[in-house]
Amino acid sequence: MSSRLTVVLDEVGERSSTMVGRYSTEMARALAATAPAGFDVLGLSAKASDDRSERIAAALPGLAELRQTAVSARELREAWLHSLTTIPVRGLVHATSLMAPLRREPDAGDQVTVTVHGLQSFSDRSERKQRWFDRALKRALQIADGIVVPSTAVAEDLALLHDVADRVRVVHPAPSTTLLRAAAEAAAAAPSAAAALTLPAEYVLAITTPGARGQAERLVEVVASSSMPDLRVVVAGPVQWGETQLAGLAVDAGIPAGRLVMLGDLSDAQLARVYGGALAHLHVAEHDALGLSLLEAAALGTPTVHFASRSLTEIASGASVGVEGGAHELAAALAALVADEAERTRLRLHAQDRAQAFTWEAAAHQVWQLHAEL
Repeated sequence: MSSRLTVVLDEVGERSSTMVGRYSTEMARALAATAPAGFDVLGLSAKASDDRSERIAAALPGLAELRQTAVSARELREAWLHSLTTIPVRGLVHATSLMAPLRREPDAGDQVTVTVHGLQSFSDRSERKQRWFDRALKRALQIADGIVVPSTAVAEDLALLHDVADRVRVVHPAPSTTLLRAAAEAAAAAPSAAAALTLPAEYVLAITTPGARGQAERLVEVVASSSMPDLRVVVAGPVQWGETQLAGLAVDAGIPAGRLVMLGDLSDAQLARVYGGALAHLHVAEHDALGLSLLEAAALGTPTVHFASRSLTEIASGASVGVEGGAHELAAALAALVADEAERTRLRLHAQDRAQAFTWEAAAHQVWQLHAEL
């Protein structure tokens, strides 16, 4: 077996963090921290700007080496989809997404595992990207040596698409280590930049992500519902997607000025404070099977109200409010929760307990075990 593991980094170091980027960063850190004796963990990313390269290096100081391909992420995705490469990727490889150097006839000793976060792309940037996602998923199901998924529900869905035999492993994600560290440091330290945030006395929190304009549109639909509680909604994350602005969507929907408090991208310390002060976390992503923001909210004592899915239900295990239906039903469930202090307290304690069941160290050990078994 090779004495090194190459971790393919996807969307790490972007100015506005994505779900895939956060997952990729945390998994790479954990794999480096749990590497068996004699193993080195290397990071491989697509070509990045100098600024982004510095952010990647700062986020992943535990890696033995960081390499970049000669082409950008867009070009690399297409190249790897056709088994082309500008840099040799040999030995053990773990891809933290579907962007992986898969080959139909690998050399002896080569082994590539991929990560499938769900059956839908997090991004709705374009039809082109969705087509790439569909083709990359099909290719991974056919030829990847191993497939990591976040829940049994996703594993069952993949089994309906292709005979994956024993190549799939359920590896649950975990709350962000940097977010939890920032929360702990903020609790023990003097007032900082996080304390300088101006927040409403009572609010619910919504998280937006790059490339997910449809998610922002659904958020506005929920807030505009007649069932929505009379609370301000603090929005953390990007507020513009191309020419579409969250403020414009809110105006078009008739949402009163000031109802949405748009903070933009936040530091870990700031985000921890916003999570901790929210009555609830309003999660409007309909196809999220990964559950990162749900777990982060849980770890910081904030119950999540979300559209029901088998994957999120499995991850939360009763520590969240899953809702069948559309925007009106989600708003109604949120209203019921914020009006019931006893239920919020119960869910908060349950959520914190549930979040402790997941760690990135445990997730990394499972990935190492998968490579050993393969």
